Amino acid sequence: DNCAWHLFDRAAQDGIQLGGEAYSNWLFICGQSGDTRREVDVWEQMAKTSHTRGLQAGVWNCVVLRSLAFGDIPRAKRALQIMDDEGLVNPMSELLRVKAGAPAPRSAPQDIEWRRREKEEHEWVTNALGFSLRLNKIEYYKEVGTMHYILRYGKPHDLPVIHRAIETFIREQELWLKLAGDEKGAVLDAVLAAHGHPRLVVEVGLYVGYSSTRMAAQLRAWGGRVISMEVDPYHAAIARNTIELAGLSDFIEVWCGHSENLIPRLRDRLPPKSIDILFFDQQGTKMHLDLERIVEYNLLSDTAVIVGDNVLRPGAPQFMYWTCAGGPWETQVVSLKEYAQDTVEDWMSISFFLPNDPRAHAPMVIPEAVEQLAHDTDGIRWQSVEQRVSMEQWDSHSQRMRREFAAVGIRPFEVRPQLDGQGRSQVNLRPRSGYRPPAG
Repeated sequence: DNCAWHLFDRAAQDGIQLGGEAYSNWLFICGQSGDTRREVDVWEQMAKTSHTRGLQAGVWNCVVLRSLAFGDIPRAKRALQIMDDEGLVNPMSELLRVKAGAPAPRSAPQDIEWRRREKEEHEWVTNALGFSLRLNKIEYYKEVGTMHYILRYGKPHDLPVIHRAIETFIREQELWLKLAGDEKGAVLDAVLAAHGHPRLVVEVGLYVGYSSTRMAAQLRAWGGRVISMEVDPYHAAIARNTIELAGLSDFIEVWCGHSENLIPRLRDRLPPKSIDILFFDQQGTKMHLDLERIVEYNLLSDTAVIVGDNVLRPGAPQFMYWTCAGGPWETQVVSLKEYAQDTVEDWMSISFFLPNDPRAHAPMVIPEAVEQLAHDTDGIRWQSVEQRVSMEQWDSHSQRMRREFAAVGIRPFEVRPQLDGQGRSQVNLRPRSGYRPPAG
């Protein structure tokens, strides 16, 4: 750790902008050690070196949020003063200013700045060192645009209005975001209802905070909470803006780092059988490894429900094989369309844990044919990173995954969403065999 902080201090001294992976690692170290001062140092360095004013404003908001959370009022006020001096005052910083008891700014609050990138210009750029980088991983223009809409059109502590702001951004700007909205949000609602009163939800993949706030808003009624893991620190900073505006900061813990490194922290900080709902919204070909580790650590409650997103497109072959054919699970899938893209089928999987099944104590075994399918899945995933996969290609891929899944024994029960009288998606899951949600 001393070496890591020596490198950080040199980079900060020289004003060097580092990548999200480096900041993620430093934030992971802070989470392990509980070093709150260093955590705010990292957020502050990210804010100082962000490439756009909109991203800077969002990360400075995070600096203030974390300073207030740690009781460091003077540092929160200093950050607010920097924002005032640099003309970055925004609706969230004004809400935080009141919390900090800071004086009114000299500059007038402004909307979060953002610029929509057209398709022909948002592929790749070359930096000063000659490396090709994805523009969205420099500017985060989609996520900053989402924050712009949230803070402009959302209302404090009014989650439906905040979520509508996100959905309006997607619709008006015609930009895809990897979030669990619309039908997928209805699946999460159905999972919470099917379990009853979950006390702890663990989410892998926070993104801008849509699904975590949707779940936490319900869990807080009975004292539940969400732990959400996010590898990209800029996503985490933007999500903290969403969470704070929704009034849910006390019910959602954000852990930065790679899930494979954060899962041991769950074991160290939670009692056995603590996790009631586990929501995977990350790279599909890693889900089974994270789930295997969590089962090994005995962290799932006896009534746990596992949810996997995008398990058909791009796909999660090993995860689906273990939860449908080879492990201690009772699995169904909800067949739906990707949010804001209604032409290609995808699945969300819902798996009820069967702790008394003999396979609960057996090692996970994945056939070679499934591993090969996973290799192909990663191929199209990386191709899509470069925005070179058409809807026709995705549709062909989804159909192929269906056929290949069936060939290796992955044949889950399928559920389709329905619309209620107000045009909202509703999902009726098949109940767990012989199980009834707890009363009260």
